[in-house]
Order: sequence, then structure tokens, then C-alpha cells
Amino acid sequence: MASIHSEYHRFLSHLAQREVHDDVRRLAHLVLDHLQPLAEVGAARRGRSTRLAPLAVAHLAQLPVTYDGDARGPEAGPLLGRLHQLDVGPFRGFMRQETFDLSHDITLVYGANGTGKSSFCEALEVAMLGSISEAQVKRVDQRTYCNNARLRRHVAPVLTARGADEVEVVQPDESEYRFCFIEKNRLDDFARIAARTPGDQRQLIATLFGVDQFSEFVRGFNPSLDQDLMLIGVQASQLAQRRLQLANSEQTITAYPQKVAGIEDLEHAIAQRISTGATYQACVDWLLGTPQQQGRLPYVQAQLDAVPPAIHEVTQAQLQTLLAEAYRLQGLWQESSGQLASRAGEVSYAKLYEAVLALADGATACPACGTGLAAVAQDPFAKARAGLEQLAQLAALQQHEASLRTQLSEAVRALWNEMRRVVAVAESVCPAELQAAGLPVLPPTSTGNWLGAWVDGERPPWNALLKIAEIIERADAQAREAHDQRGTLTQERDRLDQHRLEIEQLRTMRTTADQELAAARQTVALFDEVNRELLQAVEAEVPDVAHHQRVKAAYDSFLPEIQAYLAALPGALLQGLGEQARNLYNAFNRGDPPSDLLHALWLPVAENGKIEVEFAGEPDVRYDALIVFSEGHIKCLGLAILLAKNIAQGCPVVIFDDVVNAIDDDHRDGIWRTFFEDGLLEGKQVILTSHAEEFLHRIQQELGARRSAAIKRYKFLPHNGEHELRVDTAPPTKNYVLLAQQALAGDEKREALRQARPALESLTDRIWTWLGRRTDGRIELKLGGPRSPWELNNKCGKLRSAVRRTAGQYAGATNVVAALDRLLGVSEGSIEWGYLNSGVHDSQRDHEFDRATVRTIVESVAALDAALEALINR
Repeated sequence: MASIHSEYHRFLSHLAQREVHDDVRRLAHLVLDHLQPLAEVGAARRGRSTRLAPLAVAHLAQLPVTYDGDARGPEAGPLLGRLHQLDVGPFRGFMRQETFDLSHDITLVYGANGTGKSSFCEALEVAMLGSISEAQVKRVDQRTYCNNARLRRHVAPVLTARGADEVEVVQPDESEYRFCFIEKNRLDDFARIAARTPGDQRQLIATLFGVDQFSEFVRGFNPSLDQDLMLIGVQASQLAQRRLQLANSEQTITAYPQKVAGIEDLEHAIAQRISTGATYQACVDWLLGTPQQQGRLPYVQAQLDAVPPAIHEVTQAQLQTLLAEAYRLQGLWQESSGQLASRAGEVSYAKLYEAVLALADGATACPACGTGLAAVAQDPFAKARAGLEQLAQLAALQQHEASLRTQLSEAVRALWNEMRRVVAVAESVCPAELQAAGLPVLPPTSTGNWLGAWVDGERPPWNALLKIAEIIERADAQAREAHDQRGTLTQERDRLDQHRLEIEQLRTMRTTADQELAAARQTVALFDEVNRELLQAVEAEVPDVAHHQRVKAAYDSFLPEIQAYLAALPGALLQGLGEQARNLYNAFNRGDPPSDLLHALWLPVAENGKIEVEFAGEPDVRYDALIVFSEGHIKCLGLAILLAKNIAQGCPVVIFDDVVNAIDDDHRDGIWRTFFEDGLLEGKQVILTSHAEEFLHRIQQELGARRSAAIKRYKFLPHNGEHELRVDTAPPTKNYVLLAQQALAGDEKREALRQARPALESLTDRIWTWLGRRTDGRIELKLGGPRSPWELNNKCGKLRSAVRRTAGQYAGATNVVAALDRLLGVSEGSIEWGYLNSGVHDSQRDHEFDRATVRTIVESVAALDAALEALINR
């Protein structure tokens, strides 16, 4: 995986070709010098800008402009030759040094999970790239990551390569060898990101090519450094604030005449509202007064503040009315009393009748003489009832007389009250006239014969009282007039008070304007003197502000450059890979229906671009690959892109780090055939690690004996509790032809035949498959019974006939026929063929196998293997 450091160097190379300001190049070098601490923080809480801004301020001016390449990279030298050997250990899981021979075309490294394959690949990564991607992902220091956990140290792996003349140590060069590695984790992450939201998918290509860390690094830059720079000096800000005050003062002086003119216009308007034609000052003096003259407003207010005169509601008519009412009721009462007096004798009869009737309840005799009621001349009780009825008028007359007496008493009391009130009011309104009148003293109550002293004869007291009432009545009229005048004065007071408020507002305005003028004149006169030290401080900080502005300009130009580089990175990485990636994808999926293979593939040229495909069955319809592809097909697509990049870059080596295990079983056959049969990796050294033992077994069978013999194999074994990696540096081959030849060389005839049988099964299956793809693949086999297996001899004979019919059309078919002829030349009834046909290899034999016959069979199988390789790879 490309490190941030190496990708940033490529950015610097790109920047060197751009027309940018020299300060942008200096800032780019500053970021390079502090790459690690800057990469540790991102844009959150302005972490990146907080760390970068002080560095830029301190060092920008001293940094170089010219980019001289990666100082950590190797010096210019010969290109990488063929890998020769890897010495590793102690390192990661290796506790002691192990030596791996990598000089072969194909190196297979296999073993169970946890046996050390990853440590082997990471050793190659350090030796070729100088860094380990997993350490960067986990943010672990590389030295710590490389240490063996138990020894707590490590030795840097040494990788050698054979050049034209001699073996040389490979120097790490990430830019040269970055695409030699194809890792399982990349394909897994590629498929995982493809299942996320479109926003997350922007990392898709970056993750696939291992530049996702660089992508995150670029996104960690804040939009600006402004908040962390002094773009306006502290002293300059303070001076600017004071100059703003100075400008305000100068504006105040300039605007003063106009402001005063406006106030005078308002004063004139108020004067015209108060008194048309009068001057403002005259109106003020009239309204508010002067030391020599009371103003109208104080006068009106004093009138309103004085206690208003009381209205007593005393009139002569009221007294005369009350006296007349008393006289009228007196006359009525006297008349009623005379009538009642004339009938006074009847009153006693009334009492008697009432007494008699009181005895009537249950009486049987006269109450006076005791004579029985039946014997009396007249019923006393009936007579009493008749007498009472005749006396009803007398009773009514008595009641009327009592009512008139009461009314007369109330009228005399009302007259007495009013007379007392008039006398009391007179004591305050006209005490002199009251004293001169010499009125009789009124009694404390209205009872008794007190009125005669007032009204007997010529009524001099009464008449005097009426004159006093007349005086009071005139005073009430004057009081009512005063009360009516208070309403008018209140309205005038409110109007004049509004004028007063307006005048006070204008006075305030004029006072404020005068004060502001005085303060402004003083500020202008003393500005330079007061701010002398501040002016000197501002002049001193001008270079610092200019430098901070320079840093800002450099950053504002640097950020778009690196962001544009990142945006164009997918296009640069994928440029020209579309057709090759499509062909590889189709080769990986050779078992799919033809209509599901790709007709066209479009790879994105920008960070957020889509991967689009056209299927062979729908050549004119584009689809988003991440939507229509399954996870397995997405991984195949990622593998195709990476392998296409390796081929396009002309990398001499391709290292598949557990890649096959990232792919589902359905695609593994197509993948290994693409790797080793299609010739796309011709001339490249291939290092393939896997824990899929059956997959590697199948590769060794179908590559053929010649190529399998050239494969270097390493098997990592589980440890036995000592936590030390165990490596089998020469595990036995899995190719049956080679195993048969080895057994024959060791004179193990039974073992040679035992290995020859599966070899022959595999070879004939492959010949049959080849026939099925090019001609009619149907052949007829004989069976000895319903449950009998077909025999290899019969299968070989039928295949020989079928191939012979096409021998003239395909180069190499003749050799296949020749090999089958030699094999079938061995007698069908021989014990050797019986052993091959039966498939039962542990049965007891009465005769020994013939060495010459076994040799003929093994050599025929080897010849058939070689002929099939030539036929398939023609």
C-alpha cells in the first residue's frame, strides 16, 4: 500500500511541473518536513491548521523552492532484475533468520492461517517499498511493528535480485514497486466500500490502489489558516479602532453647523406654533418665565394647584320650600285633630266593644248581668260587633291624624337641618353678616316650639336668614364659574407642557451637539500625541502581518493544488486500464454465461466517478457496476484492475498476498488459469501465498510436470507451542507425473503406478475437456456392469481415436496420439493395466510388476503431459 510519504512525493513531482508561486512550493516542502505530525491530526476542531500555522510562520521563508526528489529513495541505478533471495529474521513472526529462494518463475507459499505467511509478505513489503501498509493503517510505529514480539527487536529483511552481471541488494523504492503487490485486504475493502453509500464510495479507487491514507491526509486540511494567523495586527486593530473614532470626531466637527441649523429650524417651528411671528426666545420667556416675569405655564399650573372653592348648594328657595311644607302639614294636622276631638267620646265605646268581643269565645251568658244569651233582649256580642263596624271611620281618622303628625315632625326636622347647615356655611362664607344678623340660637334637636322665634310677627330672624342664604348662593355661583375655568386651564396647561417638553428636547440636542463638538475638537487636537506609542507599535508589527499574509496566500494556493491532485489521482491510476481490466475480468469469469461477460468497461477519471459496464448480452446499456455486481464479481473486478495496472506498469514481479482466498470458489479456476495458462504474466516472477491447499494442489496438476518442476514451494507449518515459525523449504510436489517419475527413479514400481493412475485420470480429463471445446466431445465408454466404473484403458482408447480424427487440424495433437499409442501398446491384460484400471492399490499381488512396463507407462504419461501442454498452450 502506498504510504502518505511516497504519494506526497509524487504530488511534489506533480507540483514541480505546475506554474505556482514559489511560496506554494515552500509550503509544500514544509508539509513534507512535518508529514508525520500533520498526518496525526485532521480538520476536526481545527487540529491540522493549529499545528501547521505556527510551523509555516516560523519556517516558510527559509524553505527551498526546488524539488530534488525523494531523499529517502534509492539513487538512480539499474532496474529491478529477477528476484533472487530473501533473508528475513528476526522479524515479526520470525525468531531466527530464514532464507527464501525467490529465483524461480513461480513461488508458492502456503500454510494454515497464523503460520507466518503474512510475516513473509510484510518482509517483502519492507524490502521493496520501505514501509508496511498494515502498520500505517493501525498507526503503529514501523520499528515497533517489525519487532518480533518475544525478542522485542528485528533485523531489516534483505532482498537480493540478479541483474545482468551480479546479484545486488534491492533498495526500497515505493514508486517503482508499488504495483507489484496485490493484497487480499485491498479486495476485501474494495468490496466492502462498494456496499456503502455513494458518499463513502469516493474512497473506492483510493482503497483499491492503497492511497486511501493519502486521501484522508488531504481531506484533513482545514479550508483556511485564517483563524490561526495574525492577518490584521493587534496594534493595528486597536489603531484602526481609534482612527475610526478620529474619523467620527472629524465628521462631528464638519457636521456641527448643519446640525445646529437643523435645531434652529425646529426652534422656529415651535415658536410659530406657540405664537405666529414671535421669536423662539420670546416664546420661551413667555412660556417658562424670567426672573422678572412669571411665565404662562407656571401661572396656569399655580391656578390648577390652588384648592378650588366649595359649592354649598344653599338657596333661599330651598329654605322657603321647606318652611312652606311645614306650614302645609301643620294645617292638615290641626284639621284632622279637630275632627278627632269632636268624636272623642266614641273612643270609649270602641274600647268597650273590643273588651266584650274578647269574652265571646265559648260564652253562653251575658258578661255584664249573667243572663243566659237565650233569655237576653239583645245579644251583647252581636251589638259589640255592630258598634265596632260603625266606629271603623273613627279608627281611620285616628290613623290619618297620627300619619300627619309624623309627617309634620319630619318636615320640621328637615327645615331645622337646612337652617343649621346654612348657619354653618355662613360661618365660613360670610361670618360678618351672620354676626350682624343676630339670629336666634337653634336648639340641639328639632323637637319643641323653637320655630316661633323665627317666624312670628314680621319674621325678622327668618328674613335675616334668607339674606344670608342669598349671600351664600352668590358665592356658589362664583365657585361654579371657577370650576368651569379649571377645565380650560387644564387643557391649556397640557398644551403648554407639550411645548415645554419640545423646548427641553431642543435644549438637550443643542447641549449634546456642543459637547460633542468640544470632545471632537479635543480628540483631533490630541490624537497624535495620545497615540504616539501605539503608532510606533503598529509600524513595528507591519512586517509580521505581511509575513502572516504571505503564509495565508501560500496556503490558499497550496490547498487547491493538492486537492486537485487528489481528485485527478483515480484517473491517473486507471488511465489506459479499461480494456485490459475488462479482458482480465472476463478471463476470471470464463465459467459464466457468455451474455454475462463484459462488452465494455469504463473506469472513473475523477474521485466520485462511477465504474460502468456493458454486458455482452446488452451491448448498448450501461450499468453502475457497484449496483449490478455481486460481492464476488466486485472482488474479481478489483483484482482485474490491480493486475491490469501491474501489467501496464511492466512490473517484473507480481506478489499475490492471499488474494485467492478473497475470491469465492466459483471463480478460483478462472483466476489461476488466467495467471498461469493465458500467458498474461509471461516473463513475470509470480509469488503467490495462500492457505487454500486444494487450490495450490490443482495448480500444480494442471500446469503440467515441466512447469510444476520449476515451481519453488514453501510450506509454513503450525508451531508446536514454541511460538517459532516452522518453514518446510522443500515440501513434496503435488504433481502426479513428477511423483510417478520420482517413484520410478527410486525403483518403487507400485508407488509409480499409484501416482500414474491419478496423473492419467487428470490428463485424460483435460484432453476430454479440450475436445469438448473444439469438436464434438462425446465418446462411448464400455462398462462391465450397471455399477462398474469405466476403465482408464477404455477411456484412453476412445480419446486416442477422437484426437486422431483432429490431429491434422491442431499442432501438438499428433504428439498426444503418439503418447496414447505407446501407453496403449502395453497389453490391456497386464497386471500393470489392471492396477491402473482397478483403482484398488492396497490389494495383494501374486506377481511382481515389470520394471520395463512400469517405465513405459510412466514415460508415456510424462510424454502425454508434455504433449498436452504443447496442445493447450499452442
